[in-house]
Amino acid sequence: MSDHPTQPAGDVRQVAVIGAGIIGLCSALWLQRAGHRVTLIDQAQPGLGTSFGNAGLFADYARLPFTSFSLLCKMPAMLLDAQSPVSVQPSYLPQLMPYGWHFFKACFPSRYRRGKQALTALQELAPAADRSLLALTGTESLVQSHGCLGLFSSTEGFAQARTQGLRERREQGVELEFLSATQVQQLEPNLNGFHAGGVYYPRTRHTVSPVALSRALFTHFCDQDGRFVQQKVDSIHADADAVELRCGLQQLRFDRLVIATGAASKALAGQCGVRVPLVSERGYHLTLDLPSDTLTRPVGWLDQGIFLTPMSDGIRVAGTAEFAACQAPPDERRSALMHTHADRMLGRHTQVKSSWMGSRPSTPDSLPVIGTLKAQPRVTLAFGHGHLGLTLAAITGQLVCQLISDQPTDIDLTPFAPERFA
Repeated sequence: MSDHPTQPAGDVRQVAVIGAGIIGLCSALWLQRAGHRVTLIDQAQPGLGTSFGNAGLFADYARLPFTSFSLLCKMPAMLLDAQSPVSVQPSYLPQLMPYGWHFFKACFPSRYRRGKQALTALQELAPAADRSLLALTGTESLVQSHGCLGLFSSTEGFAQARTQGLRERREQGVELEFLSATQVQQLEPNLNGFHAGGVYYPRTRHTVSPVALSRALFTHFCDQDGRFVQQKVDSIHADADAVELRCGLQQLRFDRLVIATGAASKALAGQCGVRVPLVSERGYHLTLDLPSDTLTRPVGWLDQGIFLTPMSDGIRVAGTAEFAACQAPPDERRSALMHTHADRMLGRHTQVKSSWMGSRPSTPDSLPVIGTLKAQPRVTLAFGHGHLGLTLAAITGQLVCQLISDQPTDIDLTPFAPERFA
């Protein structure tokens, strides 16, 4: 992948990017770098949505779709277990029906293999895209390269992972090392002995502040004459000549449109004639009142679905998967359970400085939606990254720029096509 700016193939275009989270910001920066005139639109300030609350990992190792019949068989027991990292709000079940059907279809081995290949193709390009944007915006200091740990409760669970998911990742070219409990303790002496060892990913990076990173990207965008409109987009009308957006009393007209509004993208895509079975998979985070140097790197307790990440304002505890409406009140039981797990990981009672809840945009096949609409060629979609928004933001932005600049994309985007669920 070239590290040089993508140049527009034709005239400079007026492009609107709806959504000022990490995907929208990276898309706007790549488009701006290529010479297009870009307007970023969001009803909130940049970086304050789901991008604000992630675990901070550039999870280079995450190349396996969640779709598998073995997971499907385990799901009923997981949902009945109050201690499980997965939960469903009962009132949200009707909205999960289309998602569940497509999830089931994605579990077939041939589709799983295709999904794995597609995720790997994105992941292989992601680090170079990250480096380009970090250098462009002068934000390298916000990202640290100390690897990360994924730990297991039992020797049986660790052994099973070594012959299954971890073996698959190694076959995909992911660099990883198996560590004993003693070796883990040497790397992270402040961890409690709750585990039986785990896996170390030496190339994984993390940001010390997701919100500071988003703000720095936005500042660079504005400094380069980017335009920001803080409004809710009420309607979209696209035809052969242009795309028109109604934002309150404003009527805005553009050559091209990018929809990158995370879990809110489903409704906007629907206005453009595409139905995507996107659902809200809520995650929580707590900030513990501990020094950042309590840990050197992110540490995951994989059985419980949480990560501890050292950040500039303390230790962040992030994780869980709660399928629930975006606007539903937080379930305090999820936060309390995470806090209990974090205390066990650290072997001490900790104080919580702050808490947060947000909605990941989850697709049934674990693949993001990246592509230009066949029926509306002025509209490009970029959402549905699930747990990998930060990880895949820069490469998604570069691919979006290539699409809008009418250039060949660095990878085949067929697996990510918006129409694949039709």
